[in-house]
Amino acid sequence: MPDADYPLHLTTGRVLAQYQSGAQTRRIKELPDSGPFIEVHPLVAARLGIDDGSLVTLTTRRGDLRAAAKVVDTIREDTVFVPFHWAGVNRLVNDALDPRSRMPEFKVCAAALKVGGHR
Repeated sequence: MPDADYPLHLTTGRVLAQYQSGAQTRRIKELPDSGPFIEVHPLVAARLGIDDGSLVTLTTRRGDLRAAAKVVDTIREDTVFVPFHWAGVNRLVNDALDPRSRMPEFKVCAAALKVGGHR
């Protein structure tokens, strides 16, 4: 759960032009692939001094990731989103699996965000 040190929810998911690890899709030059990014709400971006395209560091209790910020109004103010197609993203969240299906659990955890380098 979010707290004073990790005030945001991080959720992960897919983007349209990539599939799973990108092992197949990144071989197709016509598909857009600008690398990992972190979607952040405009109010959070303004509060933290983040501009669209700024390099930011996202930190969870499990690790951190540096990537470009993508300021969007299609996300909740208390949440950041990172696609899981690029290396490093999944180490930020719990690796638990459903005991029956062995499918990964919904990836959400507490996170902190700041401009530039590591916390």
